[in-house]
Amino acid sequence: MTIQLIIFLIALIAVIFFFKNFNACVYFIVIVDIFLRIVTYLKLNYLRSDAFSFFEFIPSDVPAIINSFDLGAFNEILMIVYLIVYIIFEVLMIRFFVKRKF
Repeated sequence: MTIQLIIFLIALIAVIFFFKNFNACVYFIVIVDIFLRIVTYLKLNYLRSDAFSFFEFIPSDVPAIINSFDLGAFNEILMIVYLIVYIIFEVLMIRFFVKRKF
């Protein structure tokens, strides 16, 4: 197991322990994924690689963490869970948007 996966799982367990809410887990996974995508975009387009070499150890997104080790069918199951988390996030955002008063 890679260190990125271990850190991600420890943080996810901490969110589950402190918030005790499924929605918090969904928000955590999406927040981490969006943050990693922003860092990757900045790393590729704006930051100099020689000045910020520690960014090379940061994965590009959550699927990169999942695919960093090769477990065959288990990777596919984790990717399906990842897709389901994003579908749940989208439903939560739509519900929030519809309930919002204009």
